[in-house]
Amino acid sequence: MAGHVLIVDALSNRRIHLRAQLDTSSYVVNLADSLLDGLTQIKEDPPDVVILAHDLPGLKLPRVCKLLRSNPRTQLTTVVVAVSKENHSERVSALTAGAHDLIEFGADRADLRARMRSIMRDRFGSDMPPPIKDAFAAQGFSEPKVAFDDMINVTLVSPGQSAVATQLRQVPGLSLRTSSDPEARRAPEPETDIFILFEDRNADDARDTLLALRSHPCSRHSTILFVSDHDAHGPSPLDLGADDHVVGTVTAPEIALRLKRLAARKREADMRRKTVSELDGLVHTDALTKVNNRRFADSYFKTTDRNASLHRKSLAVLLLDVDTFKTFNDTHGHLVGDTILAHIADVLSKHIRKGDMLARFGGDEFVVALPNVKQPQARRIAERLRKAVAETPLGLPHGPHLRPTISIGLAQADPIDQKSSGDLIKAADTALYRAKRLGRNKLCTATTDDFHPARALPAAVPRSHTA
Repeated sequence: MAGHVLIVDALSNRRIHLRAQLDTSSYVVNLADSLLDGLTQIKEDPPDVVILAHDLPGLKLPRVCKLLRSNPRTQLTTVVVAVSKENHSERVSALTAGAHDLIEFGADRADLRARMRSIMRDRFGSDMPPPIKDAFAAQGFSEPKVAFDDMINVTLVSPGQSAVATQLRQVPGLSLRTSSDPEARRAPEPETDIFILFEDRNADDARDTLLALRSHPCSRHSTILFVSDHDAHGPSPLDLGADDHVVGTVTAPEIALRLKRLAARKREADMRRKTVSELDGLVHTDALTKVNNRRFADSYFKTTDRNASLHRKSLAVLLLDVDTFKTFNDTHGHLVGDTILAHIADVLSKHIRKGDMLARFGGDEFVVALPNVKQPQARRIAERLRKAVAETPLGLPHGPHLRPTISIGLAQADPIDQKSSGDLIKAADTALYRAKRLGRNKLCTATTDDFHPARALPAAVPRSHTA
């Protein structure tokens, strides 16, 4: 795992100890013996993670965090503060000042390395493309806000008599519910922002639950805080998928800050996924008809062809074209033509099956992919689409009712035929042209001859059937 870590501590023994504890084969680890030296190194070569000793002379942590966040080169740098285990007030002060996380000077090697791996996964593991990630950082999303007006939904899983669970009931802004380990694994509450798992030293239920929550569709995007005993053994919960890990002696103020940070992280991730989804929709959605566009259809068919050898299923392709579309445009204007296209797309969307693919293929032409169907079923579906359009008139505001119709070319192939989606598109296009010649508002099925290249059109540029 790539990564650059800078340790800033005035005490040489602690610097050397922390460096020895880190996995230097995975990270570049540099040292600085003063705040000035550390800031100089950060300016010259920004690290991914900076570890600051809490008692570093001259350190004003809020100012340093603000300085890093304001610089585009360091706004994604993770700030970790090294503290003594017993110094609870300093731990809370560091988190309040803007530190991303805490480590202890005498931390166990396995725990320290697991925490660093977790930080690096967060640093490099965003599911957003780099430009989108950078845009979020530029807008101030790199450092989550600590406070929220909304309640934080927390599920306590098998809390037992844990002191942490008792402290949580005193923290304002939390909506708490409890669950057993079996219940959380079987049916996790989907509205939960944070699951808190309590590890009993005599059982492995919490770790099993952690793995289950990470894979369950209702909880895989929730954040997880793992609370363990001092003498917990085995792999670190951070390596198993927990977002944070504390021991049972954590204080109420510290855990409140950690929960707010985890909630911020969860909501930021939700916002990122939503943004990525919306951007993906803009890229693959036709602006006029709100169905998939040609780009999406091309990608769909490429994927279908790649998977054909693994998932041997039949496929049917329908090419649909609006009859006399040029006449509609010439008579009523292009705005009415656009309305007709949107109207037909809406009708088609309501009458295709779940799992079918509908896209605007170009101009007044649409394509429908029907996976896993034989030719008789494909014909029934195509005929249903044709009738639905013909029997659904379009009423214009302050104007006449129009009755647009479509013609359809159908091509179907079974796995044994070894036809590509491009072959099907070409054959369907030839069948569509024949449907136009036969009088429009027709369905024609591709014949064996229609798959012959000499009789087909290039799939990349479909014929315009505006006659």
